[in-house]
Amino acid sequence: MGRRPRPLHLEGLRPRQRVHGEHGQGRRLPQRGRGQAVGDRARAQARARRERPGPAGVRRVPVQPPSGARRLGAIGLMRVGILVPTRGAVMQSARRPPVEECWAMARHADEAGYDAVWVGDSVVAKPRLEPLTTLAYLAAMTSRVRLGTAVLLPALRQPVVLAHQIANVDALSRGRVVLGLGVGWSLPSAEREWAACGMDHKRRVQRLEEHVEIWRMLWRGEPVTHRGHAVDLVEHTIGPLPWNAAGPPVLITAGNRGEFLPAQFERFARLGDGIITTYVDADECRRLRALAEEALDRHGRTLPAFPLCVYTTVRLDDDVARAERTTREFLATYYGGGVHLRGLMGLGPADAVIGALRRYADAGVTDLCVRFVGDDQQAQLERFTKEVLPAVA
Repeated sequence: MGRRPRPLHLEGLRPRQRVHGEHGQGRRLPQRGRGQAVGDRARAQARARRERPGPAGVRRVPVQPPSGARRLGAIGLMRVGILVPTRGAVMQSARRPPVEECWAMARHADEAGYDAVWVGDSVVAKPRLEPLTTLAYLAAMTSRVRLGTAVLLPALRQPVVLAHQIANVDALSRGRVVLGLGVGWSLPSAEREWAACGMDHKRRVQRLEEHVEIWRMLWRGEPVTHRGHAVDLVEHTIGPLPWNAAGPPVLITAGNRGEFLPAQFERFARLGDGIITTYVDADECRRLRALAEEALDRHGRTLPAFPLCVYTTVRLDDDVARAERTTREFLATYYGGGVHLRGLMGLGPADAVIGALRRYADAGVTDLCVRFVGDDQQAQLERFTKEVLPAVA
C-alpha cells in the first residue's frame, strides 16, 4: 500500500471542511428540464456525506467563502470531480452544439456533492467549447464546485490577456478556479494547431513557464516590469485580481502515459502547486509522487501532500466486454486514433470501477477528474452518483 496523503493546505484545495457563510449555501436554481434533476436518493446521500464526521486526524474548520470547496464525493482524502463533455457537444454539432447536457451535468455535480467540474482545451486539433468562457458560464449556474481546466494550453494564447481572463473567472466565482496546465502532445495535429494560432510549437514549454511567471507577477496587484520571450511589460497592472492573494492553484502536467520526463518534474518543482496526469496506473502514480517529492527537495520547496490529480476514464456497464468495446470506439472517435486501454480505466460494473478508484487512492492520488465514455453522459453520471460515489465517499 502506498502512503496515504496528508491533509492539503493550498488555497482552494483544502481537506474536509464545512462551509459557512454565503458561498456554498446552495442557491435555488431555475426549473430544469427532463434528465437534469438530481434524484432524491442522490440528495440524501450527499446530505449524509456532509453531516458525518471526517476521518480521524482531519479537523473540520470554517473557511471563507471562496476557498472552501466542500470535501464531498471523496475517497478518503481524494476529491472526485467530473469532466463536462464540451468536446462531445461540438462533435455532435459545431454550428449549434447541444450544450444542455453539459449544463445539466454541472448542476448535478454541484448538488450531488462532487468536488469539481473540469473542462478541456483545444482550438482546432480537437475542437470544443472554449474553456474559460465556459467556466464563467458554469460559475453562474453553480454555487460551490471548483472550476478546473484539464488541461489548459496557455502557450497558445497571449499571457497578459490570459492572466486577465483567468483572474476574472476566479473573481466572479469567488476563488473556485483550479488550473491544470499542459504543453500539448508532440503530434502532427498538435503542431498544426500551434501554427494556426501563430505560435511556434517548439517553444511551447518555454512559453508555458513564462506564462505562469507573468500571471503570478500580475496577480499580486503591483506594477510589473518584465522583459521576456513572450511579452515585454513596463509598469503594467491588471484588474480584477484573483479572489485569493496566491491566485488559483496551478497543477502541472507530468507522467502522462507513464512517461516520466525529468524536465516535467523540474517544471513542477519550480512553478507548480500540484500535478495532473492521465493514462497511468496505481504503481506509476506511486513512482510519480516519489519523483515529484525528490524534485521539490532539490528546489528547497515544501508542499506537504501536494495535489496529484488523475484524469481517468469510466464506463459503467454490467457487461465488461461491452464496456471495453464502447470505450475503444468512443476514444478512437474522440482522439482520431486507437488508444490502448492498458487497464488504466474504470470499466465494467460498479464494483470494478470502485476497485479501480480505490487503487488510485492507495497510491497517493488526491484528486480525480472522471471522464465518462459514451453518448449517454448524463445517464453515466447519475449511475456513478448512485452506485459508485456512496461506496467510495
